[in-house]
Amino acid sequence: MSIQEHDPLAARVGELLLAREARVSVAESTAGGLISARLISVSGASKWFDRGLVAYTMPSKQDTLGVDIEFLREHGTVTAAAVTAIAESVLARGAADYVIAESGMAGPIRGRSPRPIGSVAFALAGPDGAVSEELQFEGSRVAIMEQIAEHALEMLVAALDSGA
Repeated sequence: MSIQEHDPLAARVGELLLAREARVSVAESTAGGLISARLISVSGASKWFDRGLVAYTMPSKQDTLGVDIEFLREHGTVTAAAVTAIAESVLARGAADYVIAESGMAGPIRGRSPRPIGSVAFALAGPDGAVSEELQFEGSRVAIMEQIAEHALEMLVAALDSGA
């Protein structure tokens, strides 16, 4: 897995954020920093990128992202409810106008979750509230991670393009 020399999708996120004079933060789990890496590969990202947080374990989601561990146990970490809580928590705690969050299962070994490998939940929190979705990806662990990063950036572009 490598970062492209020129990432048009990440650059588009930057253009849209600059036009709004807005900043974005990223809360990642399964992508492991890939979303943030794609965004900061764009020259000038310091004008619109606030922070990238990677919280992989349930305790780190509480410590780093500010989401109660009992809430995560009750709802599961790969759910719209969990990633919405994560995105809203990071938005409230940081200096960004938008937060994209994701949590999923990339495999190849199934964990404790009843969800199948490739299950991913996304949330985007911003000035007008939060939206979330749950998707299913296929492929190797790395392929799933790359699809997560791609979809997160697409979700940001769609929201920013629509005026959300």
